[in-house]
Amino acid sequence: MLNVVLLKKIWLKKEEVPILVIRSSFLHWFWPSLISGALLFGAFFLMYYLWQYGQWGVALFAAMIVAAAFIFCRVLYEYYFTCWVLTNLRLIDLYQRGFLRREISEAVYNKIKDVYAKKSGLISGLFGLGDIFVSLEDSRVKLGIGKVRGYGRAISEILLQQENYQKNLFDEKERRAQYMLLKIKNKIGREAFNELLGD
Repeated sequence: MLNVVLLKKIWLKKEEVPILVIRSSFLHWFWPSLISGALLFGAFFLMYYLWQYGQWGVALFAAMIVAAAFIFCRVLYEYYFTCWVLTNLRLIDLYQRGFLRREISEAVYNKIKDVYAKKSGLISGLFGLGDIFVSLEDSRVKLGIGKVRGYGRAISEILLQQENYQKNLFDEKERRAQYMLLKIKNKIGREAFNELLGD
């Protein structure tokens, strides 16, 4: 489901329509989530012992809970804002690191040279996750997103949008050419136009 908050961050163009959001699996953030869970579990496991030390123990207990909540909120924030957004005009790559650092890059479909996926590692193999890469023409830039569930469908959708974009671009050029020929025909007259074309 496309989310309004996410779409406000990317400033869609006038006739741009969002098609699909591609996100990494939550397993991509496995280790930070594990640390958050371990802190929370540790706080409640040691609660009885910590509270025996009075206010210092309660302060340590509270600090462990706050740290666990902070880490987990950061993981959720990064998970939500690290994605690819496919529209009918371009591929937008959002990368969120922490609460303050966000990088946004984009690739117009006719600049995409190659789209491919790699599947490596035990976790990726067990859960059917793959890393998707997009290389751009005339550039050494490569966009990537890791541990995507349903990476085959995502690649198919990127290629489909690329085909649609190129078809629309060709149709637009053809419409412009027909319009220009019609203007020339009206300007010089039908007979002169037919003579110019050799008919």
